[in-house]
Parts: sequence; C-alpha cells; structure tokens
Amino acid sequence: MVTRHNWSRGRGRAGRAGAWTAALCVTAAALGMSAPGAWAAGKPRLYEMSEDAKKVTGTTSSADAPKVAPGLFSDRIKPGEEKYYALDLDAKSDVHVTATGVPEPGTRVTYEDGLTVTLQTTDGSDCNEGEADGDGDTAFPLSAHAARLVGDTAHETCRAKGPYLVHVVREEGDNSDPSSWPVELSVMKEPGLKGSIPAPPPGGEDETDDNNTRPAPPSGTPKSRKGGTGFNDARAVGDGVWKDRLRPGETRYFRVPVDWGQRLYARMEVPNAAREDETGSMFLPNGFRMNIYNPARSPLYDEDFQSYDGDGAKFDRYSNPVRYENRFLNGDTVSGTRFAGWYYVAVTAAPDMVKPFPKGTPVTLRIGVEGRTKKGPEYAGDAKAAGFGVDGQDREMADKGLTEADVDRNSSLRMFGWVGVGAGAALLFVLAVWLLVARRRAAPQQPGGWPSQPPQPPYGGYPPR
Repeated sequence: MVTRHNWSRGRGRAGRAGAWTAALCVTAAALGMSAPGAWAAGKPRLYEMSEDAKKVTGTTSSADAPKVAPGLFSDRIKPGEEKYYALDLDAKSDVHVTATGVPEPGTRVTYEDGLTVTLQTTDGSDCNEGEADGDGDTAFPLSAHAARLVGDTAHETCRAKGPYLVHVVREEGDNSDPSSWPVELSVMKEPGLKGSIPAPPPGGEDETDDNNTRPAPPSGTPKSRKGGTGFNDARAVGDGVWKDRLRPGETRYFRVPVDWGQRLYARMEVPNAAREDETGSMFLPNGFRMNIYNPARSPLYDEDFQSYDGDGAKFDRYSNPVRYENRFLNGDTVSGTRFAGWYYVAVTAAPDMVKPFPKGTPVTLRIGVEGRTKKGPEYAGDAKAAGFGVDGQDREMADKGLTEADVDRNSSLRMFGWVGVGAGAALLFVLAVWLLVARRRAAPQQPGGWPSQPPQPPYGGYPPR
C-alpha cells in the first residue's frame, strides 16, 4: 500500500537579435513548447528538485538530527538506511511531511523497495506513518507521507507544542538497486481553524474511487502539453484533453487546481501499436501507471502498473469530494482529499513500452474537475499562502499551462516592463524640464513682458545679423 495512516531564470543588429532570441526563448518556455524531435525516444528526463530546496544530511541518531521547517529539503539515502530530521511544532497547526525518493530511471525497483516516513515524538512514539512501495520492476519517484493533525483525538501526545522527529527509512529487498537515491523532503504547515473542527460526514468512508460513478470523459481535439519532471515543475492543466509523449522509463507530472467540494477525474489513454505481424504477441504485464497526489504530495492510490497488449489501453481515477473533515476518515483515497489546492497527476511509461513505441509512448490525458465550488473552512491564517487553496490565478495557470517558474518569470517581465515605462516617463519629464529652463535662461524678460531679443538656441549659435 502507499500510505498507512494511524488515522488515516553589441549593439545594433547583434544586440537586437540577441534580445529577440531571448524573448522567443522566454515565450517558448512559457507556452511549454518543445523543439521538433524533442519527443524522440531517448534517455528519460530526470526528476528536478526545486532550486529552493535546502541541502541537509539526515543522521542515524535522533540526537544529532538537523532541523527542518516548512519548506523543501534535499538529501540522499542508501538501501536500508534510516535518517532523522528534527522539527518543531506548535499546538495549533496541522503539519504534513512527504519524502519523495527518486530511483535512477531504468533501474529495477520491486515491491520490496520503497520509503517509509514517520512523524514521531522525541521519545519515539509514532504520531503517523506512511509508506510508498515500488511496483512493476520499474523505477519511478516514490512519495511517502505522514502528518500531525491537531484534531486527531487518538494521539493526544502528538498535539502538544514542542520538538518532534521525522524518521525516513529506505526499504530494500534481496535485489535492490545498490545506489543511493536523491530524496526531496516537503514540509507544509496548514493553519488551524477558527472555531470547532467539523465532524466527518456520515458515509464518507464509502465514497471511495471504486464506489464513484464515473462522469463522461472530456472530449475534443487533444492539446499538446509537456509534463514536468516532478512536483516542482509540474505542468498545469485544467478541464480538457491533453497529449504528451513519454520516453521509456520516464515519469511526467501535471497539476490541476481542485477547490473545496470538487472532484478530480483523470483518465490516461495509450493508443494501439502497429504489429510486425498479425500473430505476434505484444502483451506487457507492466506497461504504464498513473497516480494522483494531493497538495501535500501524498499519493491517493497504490502505485500499480497497468498491463498493455498492443490494442490500446486506458485507466482512470475519480477522487472523493474535497472536504476538510475527510482527514479523519480511514483510507488514503478518502482522507487524502482533505484540502483544496493543486492536485498532481503523474504518469509513467515502463521501459518495455519502447517495444510497441520506439519513438516514445503517446499518452492522452482527459482531465475533468467536477462539481460546484463550495465554501471552505475558516482558517486562522492564510491557508492559500501555505499551499492549501485555489484562486483565479491558479485557474488561469491551468488554462495557459504554466508552471510556477513560468509565473515567476512572467511576473518579473511585467515588473521590468513597468520599471522601464516608469524610467522612460521620468527621463522624458527631466528632458522637458531641462529644455524649459534652458529656454527661459536664453530669453531675459523686459518690463513689458516681451523678450529683449529673439530667443537663442540653448547650445548657443550664430548671432543675428
């Protein structure tokens, strides 16, 4: 299983050419364009961690554990290794910790390999634990999540203000990849609520993916949208049909804004492949996978690969309605839909998919955000700034297919643009004042108010004849 919850950046023609080139590069990046042939099958793109991630080195002893806080951190972990990190918590906020281990694409990762992350007190009492296991003998990013919830009445000792520990273990099997994995640690602090905490709705635990009646899949001409390598550069998508092409062994990430009361429908489709002959078998037991992760990067479902037989295949998920009180229900598919924000859809093409698709596996994603937006809980703090919530800018990002880096870049361009306009206006104003002063100095007035002689040029000139 995926998560085990106890509560579940010359001049002239050359300069102008350089400026145009830079502008085109920025534009192409913002639109998510790629050069012709970029989809040709080759070495998969590697998971890119955030530039803001601080490097830390976890320790085997909790006594020397480095401190972490809300933000992103990077480390490495070897097979069978365990690491500790120190975390100070208050008594009012919920805290969400997710460790994402990144095996080298192409390596063998089995169900015996994985990550376990535990949030615990300094005396060793577990507050919550989550795990992520490999599948399909295929390397892909594994995310394990744990949390501290102040409304969790079953763990009173974990609700107090004070020091806590984050314990990360890399599980290993008999034939595990011997290399160390990069690990990205995400720590998110969710503000507490004003007033009482809502109780879980009756029957909420029965609203699982298996029990949800699927909506009609979005239709229309697919639009190209190249997915990101991980959570940090995930490409935004909204309602509609999107297409991409994955290299063998590659995982790509997309993100969708899902607000309170809404559900996320995601469907991955792989087309049929041409056979060399009519009788040749193309059955691949581990062909592709798709999973959904909530704003805290917690996976909602088990990391299972789907088979592919050459005739085309599809796989879909339909999440529970996003409600605050879901966090107190059992089961990851229910409790994971506990807050509004960016939900992530990750898709992987297994290495063997190079057989039916030598130039890369074409993938179609059908994304639908179902249901009307409902009023969310009243937080005692800025939940949106903390990463939990949806606004108009998020929806615009989804419509345009932007990443966080694109938004930052566009904001910088707009800022420089306004600075340029302001500087130009200021320069024109200074020139106008300078010319006016120069003219007045060159034209002394007589008592009648008329000039004693015609005005002279500001820089001097030939005297009148």
